[in-house]
Amino acid sequence: MDSKLKRLRSRFKKAEIDSIVVTNLHNVRWLTGYSGTNGVAVVSKRHAIFLTDFRYTEQAAKEIKGSGFKLHEATRDLISTLKDIDPKVFGKKAGFESEYLQYKNYRAVNRALRGIKLVPTEGILTGLREVKDKSEVSLIRRAVKLTDEIFSEILPLIKPGVSEMDLMAEIEYRAHLKGAYASFETIVASGYRGALPHGRASAKKIKKGEMITFDFGVVYKGYTSDMTRTVVVGKASEKQKKIYDLVLRANIAGIKAVKPGVSARDVDTAARDIITEEGYGDRFGHALGHGIGICVQGDRINIHEGPILAQRSKAVLKEGNIVTVEPGIYIPRWGGVRIEDDVLVTKNGCSIMTKSPKNLMEL
Repeated sequence: MDSKLKRLRSRFKKAEIDSIVVTNLHNVRWLTGYSGTNGVAVVSKRHAIFLTDFRYTEQAAKEIKGSGFKLHEATRDLISTLKDIDPKVFGKKAGFESEYLQYKNYRAVNRALRGIKLVPTEGILTGLREVKDKSEVSLIRRAVKLTDEIFSEILPLIKPGVSEMDLMAEIEYRAHLKGAYASFETIVASGYRGALPHGRASAKKIKKGEMITFDFGVVYKGYTSDMTRTVVVGKASEKQKKIYDLVLRANIAGIKAVKPGVSARDVDTAARDIITEEGYGDRFGHALGHGIGICVQGDRINIHEGPILAQRSKAVLKEGNIVTVEPGIYIPRWGGVRIEDDVLVTKNGCSIMTKSPKNLMEL
């Protein structure tokens, strides 16, 4: 993990800072390896200090070992404890994560570091996190593999009369059995509810002839997966086949466009144009995809990270990015289809990490 410290410190000059106070738990975990829910990291040109409280000191001592950080136990709230650190550590200018630090906490940091100029440093840590090293890729591969396994295991359970909640419970239960947990609240949206891109599981019972969209992922040792598959209970209608085929073609086109040096916007366009040309552009209302990586336990919302594959994105793909490619079509009172894969940007192109079948399954 020392390499992560080196990468962070290499950004100090451009950001015009001597140190940085890291409060976002995703970034804290990426830097230190700490998986608890209360921690702050301080990094300067020569020092790396990790703050936590009594509840987590034993855990933290094990988890941050080898990270280059020195453990400091707080006797009060972590931000107030910053004033116990030698001011020389921070230098004249200390950066803070302006995209995450609430104003209340900013004021507390300002009080604790009286006399030291605070400099907003939006995106430094999140930008570094976007490019995965070999160990991170390996952990995400494992999370993706577990997701594939779970999907294959629940397929025999899908039948008329089973509720969306039943299937969600099976998915999340099986994640725990495999030493993982759900990345976010599992989406199971059947029939007309498939028109809801984030249609979380309800008490609705599955009916014959309906499509079901499953969107779920697992967190394995701090790293997440994210997959979507849509199936049909019984024989698919001609319209279901048409919409599914259109989304599948967009998914394949989007993945084909993924390679280093390509703009995230162009990848989005490659998939979006296929759907738009068939007259369903207004039914595909979200970005094509997003980056995945670190996921902190207890945070079932912020699993998305950069780069974002969208029309407004200014990102350019780099080797080591892992992104989702997830086009969808959502038709009110009818339903919807989404197909999502996790894709690694490689030296010369990309590698599809998700292995679950993408042919239209008629169960």
